[in-house]
Amino acid sequence: MFSRQIHLLEEVSSTQDVLRSLIVSGSPEGTIVISETQSEGRGRLDREWVSPEGGLWFSVTLIPPLGPEAAPQITMIAALSIVQAIRDVVGLSACIKWPNDIFINNKKVAGIIGEMSSHQVAIKYIALGIGINVNIPLEKLPSCATSVFHETQREIPLEELLSSFLDHLDDNYSVFKSSKNLTPFMDNIRELLLYKDETVEISTAQGIIQGTILDIHTDGRLIIKTGDECRMLSSGEIVANM
Repeated sequence: MFSRQIHLLEEVSSTQDVLRSLIVSGSPEGTIVISETQSEGRGRLDREWVSPEGGLWFSVTLIPPLGPEAAPQITMIAALSIVQAIRDVVGLSACIKWPNDIFINNKKVAGIIGEMSSHQVAIKYIALGIGINVNIPLEKLPSCATSVFHETQREIPLEELLSSFLDHLDDNYSVFKSSKNLTPFMDNIRELLLYKDETVEISTAQGIIQGTILDIHTDGRLIIKTGDECRMLSSGEIVANM
């Protein structure tokens, strides 16, 4: 289990920025920065993440005794923990959109950004930035997003959802450090994988790839079928399902 040293703030540019400063000053694994709002919240690929009051905006430090290849797997562990927390606290079924988003009813409710620093073959730290749209009315969100409030029509105590997430993350992270891959979680991940067995378009550094999502590898890569060929993708973004 990791210690939980929580820093609760009213407004920051980004919880990731604050957390990295704390890491540089020697903060331990399990340091958590929470803010009521973010003025410059960002998601994957440095995109803006709308972060109004009523959401859960926070960052967590993890220092796994593993190599850099474990980073995408830890992001998947965090995604699974969010889905489990939403299920336990409000009874909603959410899905994991590879590689780092959480969807409810085909709209984004949460996202994860994992920023890693490594030294040769070892991870120095991973700063997990997490945003969950909780008690936010739909009109304050982009059209592609939803919130827990919209889906349930009731306000959820933020501290209850955060506590549930941290409990699940703690348990899942402990198992992951022992297994060193996603094998113990694969049944859950497969069940929760958005667009599984569906044809999608994926934007990659090499261009758009069209294929059918088959599975997630135990190292976190997405397995797709393109024509008669199976491919494994370590990065990319699902931009459309057919």
